[in-house]
Amino acid sequence: MLIDIVRPEAWDELNDEVRTVLALTPKLKARVFSGLGQAVFEIAQGTAQFMAHKKAIGVIRGQTPVFESLLPYYYKETYEVNSISHLALTNVKEWVENLKKDTNFVLFADDHPVTGEVYPWVDELDKLLNEKRIYSLRVSHSKHFHDKEELRPYTVRICSFAPDLAIAILGERFRSPSLAAFTQAWNKDQIIRRLQECLEKQPTNEALVRSFESEIEKSVPTYFTKNESRLFDRAVVLLPDVSAEAVSQVLFKKLNWTPSQGWNHLESTNQCHWSSGMKTFKNWWEPSPSLENLRGLLIIGVGALQTRDFASHLIASYEEVKKMQTWTV
Repeated sequence: MLIDIVRPEAWDELNDEVRTVLALTPKLKARVFSGLGQAVFEIAQGTAQFMAHKKAIGVIRGQTPVFESLLPYYYKETYEVNSISHLALTNVKEWVENLKKDTNFVLFADDHPVTGEVYPWVDELDKLLNEKRIYSLRVSHSKHFHDKEELRPYTVRICSFAPDLAIAILGERFRSPSLAAFTQAWNKDQIIRRLQECLEKQPTNEALVRSFESEIEKSVPTYFTKNESRLFDRAVVLLPDVSAEAVSQVLFKKLNWTPSQGWNHLESTNQCHWSSGMKTFKNWWEPSPSLENLRGLLIIGVGALQTRDFASHLIASYEEVKKMQTWTV
């Protein structure tokens, strides 16, 4: 027999527990969602409904895929959408000054979900929006693991912890209601356990990442230059003219890793790895990556870099795959 009722207070109790785990200051609140997409949708749509008299929004394009399914609603409902690519955002103050007076919120990301690039203008944009009392809806894919910055009153930082777990941290002036999360069934103990595990498994080591990239740069091109803003929980390399998936499989054998062990430490945008069409990484990513770069992009976690002789094994695997391709021509 099914008693089909969910106790709405259970979500509030979970949010209070999460707030304690994250050690948030008294002015801040937390909301739990079952993934980043749901979190962005609920926060944005809830705010749009709550502040229905404000019919304009802003969005920074080219940083994250999670805004793509949201925007058609605002175009359909005749919102004025001030959309700009992050590549064109050279004067943040001027862009904010040109926002309409009734702008409800601005959507943007702290960091890139694949490469870990960090956008240096984020804090300035957040500050200027708060000064104008415009809600600043910031998506953090990984940056929140590595900083503990205090939120301004009109800021919501939407943080991804796992594909099925996201937490929105709310500034003290954010009042928009939830749309659906309180109607879901939540297992508090399970969520808290998962959150604690996620917090423990995000190492960062700038010295190790830089040392590794310096060691391989003569043999394997790296994605970043030395001066770009980025997270140091990963190294990012480009394997020209080969498949990052193929190189990874050879590398796993050299390290005596099973594929499941290996893919715990490495990721790739190679389409064989994702078994998907180009839309996984196309349309939202600016500048749009070439097919060659998607095929050869390899993202390596800090845990893998701690493996003995990892750099030399990677270089050897890359050279081996290049030779294989030569033999098949």
